[in-house]
Amino acid sequence: MKVLYPLKLEVPLKEIKEALKPYGGRCAKISDGKLEYQIKEEQEQAALAALKEKGYIA
Repeated sequence: MKVLYPLKLEVPLKEIKEALKPYGGRCAKISDGKLEYQIKEEQEQAALAALKEKGYIA
């Protein structure tokens, strides 16, 4: 599934991809200040929590 979240900070895409890797996130890109990536539905909440914990998204 594709998800889209507003970015809180300007973070290098490589750093975000590394954070998503343990959750199976792929095809990450930043567009208009929003982070867009694909992830399996069962991993979405864990990945979202990890990104919030690192302060990347609101």
